[in-house]
Amino acid sequence: MTSPFKRRNYSGHAFKKYVIPFALITGALIASDRQTADLLPNTSDQVMWSGRVSQVGAGYSLAGVAIGTYLIGKVSGNRKIRETGLLAGVALAHSQLLTVGLKAITQRERPLIFQANPSGRIGFWKGGNSFPSGHSSGSFALAAVFSYEYGDQHRWVPFASYGLASVVAASRLSGQKHWVSDLFAGSTMGFMIGRYAYKNHHDSRVDGGHLKRAERFVPQFGMGPRGLTLAWII
Repeated sequence: MTSPFKRRNYSGHAFKKYVIPFALITGALIASDRQTADLLPNTSDQVMWSGRVSQVGAGYSLAGVAIGTYLIGKVSGNRKIRETGLLAGVALAHSQLLTVGLKAITQRERPLIFQANPSGRIGFWKGGNSFPSGHSSGSFALAAVFSYEYGDQHRWVPFASYGLASVVAASRLSGQKHWVSDLFAGSTMGFMIGRYAYKNHHDSRVDGGHLKRAERFVPQFGMGPRGLTLAWII
């Protein structure tokens, strides 16, 4: 299985259409992060309840959804549900590995840490792990897979999926765990990874006909002179 992080998977048009606007918007949001963070009341109750809501998008919660969906499809013999769970798991793994890699590179301070020194600059490369938001990337990765799998059959699925993912992302802001730019970057990357997983690995035969042989996905992850690489080998 190919990886969404390889440059050859994107045309020059796609690079200009998605990557350049993404970089520009992220940069603009980083520049205004302090102002947007101050728009919220930032009370203790707000932080507490936001932390509880955000658990919906925690890695273990999302992994449970992906695994549970796959097992339901496996037990019931429903090939579409089984594929949905499998692609959700693949998208989640990609999104979290990319998030972990970027966190290690950027080392951005979280808002709660920044509150201790509000007069200073919002710090990158200071040992933090704020950029990008893993909850957001994972939530939108799963939302994209479910939406593409079932959006044509059930129009409410995209609204529910992306709506819940948006609530998770917003809770990370109101919980003072992330800046707005962290959420935008994580959400966008998660969506693109989920979309890639579906567009490149969806088997149309799960919608009818015979399913091809079961596939086993083995991750290959590394970092070389050209940057972060990740591939899933069948």
